[in-house]
Amino acid sequence: MLCQLNLVVSTSKGIEMRWTKLFAMVVLLLGSCCLGQTSPNAATEKSTSPAPTFSIEVAPPVGPIRLGVPLNVIVTVTNISDKDIYWVADFGKDTIYKAFAFLLVKDGREVETTFFHRKITGRTRADDPLEVEHSNLMPFPHPPGKMFTMTIDLTRLYKITEPGLYTLDVSRIDDDSKTTVRSKTLTLKVVP
Repeated sequence: MLCQLNLVVSTSKGIEMRWTKLFAMVVLLLGSCCLGQTSPNAATEKSTSPAPTFSIEVAPPVGPIRLGVPLNVIVTVTNISDKDIYWVADFGKDTIYKAFAFLLVKDGREVETTFFHRKITGRTRADDPLEVEHSNLMPFPHPPGKMFTMTIDLTRLYKITEPGLYTLDVSRIDDDSKTTVRSKTLTLKVVP
């Protein structure tokens, strides 16, 4: 009787192993058929993200940058697509500053921000005064080519209190490609 029981167990294990092997072979065959049916365009489209529709360039001020005076950098935005692009912008007093994200770094850390910078970026501190913000949002079309050039005073955004080397990055989200467009990093040398 003991021999019969062992025979039944080994037979059921053998059947179970055959089903497992058969199932694995079916999965492998179907999987290779499915991969063979994928069109090359579908695979390519998923691996590449859409190209940005604009570029950002930043230029330093002319001459030496002195501590304690406005630090004006020039930001140029160009529509690099072949179609009109629409930007939703706040057409208020500080539109230029609100349209982009600015990051000024010295010695590997962001420079202390001003109240104005914290207000426009939504990063206010508990000790900052409360202000009511008014805005007038409108889409504005820009044809291919140069869109605009603007001057940004970094001392409105950051407390630049000591000489040295600073790096500036400017960026903005591209609504069309859903990517962040960044300028090349600009190095600024501030002297006393």
